[in-house]
Amino acid sequence: MYMNTTTEVGLIALLSGLIHERDNDTPFQSSEQGDGLKGLTCSEPRLGRWIEGCDFPFLSETLMLDERVFAKEFPGVTMTAGERRDLAKALEEHCETCPRCGGKRADDLEWQALVYKAIAENKQLIGEAIAPAAGRE
Repeated sequence: MYMNTTTEVGLIALLSGLIHERDNDTPFQSSEQGDGLKGLTCSEPRLGRWIEGCDFPFLSETLMLDERVFAKEFPGVTMTAGERRDLAKALEEHCETCPRCGGKRADDLEWQALVYKAIAENKQLIGEAIAPAAGRE
């Protein structure tokens, strides 16, 4: 399913509105939490740059993709499934000991939970928003 920019922007706006509707402070929480991380230093910048530059759940899920799917989605990246699994494990372990990266991971997981909850509570509305992309207007 391909979504054009208008559909993507509309879906993001819809999700943002649903999350904000549930908790008026939500859009500001991540920013405030992120501000608290600014004063912290990563204990292992080689791993921390991965966590800082990516949404943690997305990064973890990407590293665990099936070999065939990963090769198709990221043709320029030559990492075996074992290397990706090792990196995912190292990132998880790093987050357990590094307050900065552990906080970033927690923030990202909290946002993921908010999005999943908004989707689960509003399936009909979300379905209507993405129907044009599926050719089911």
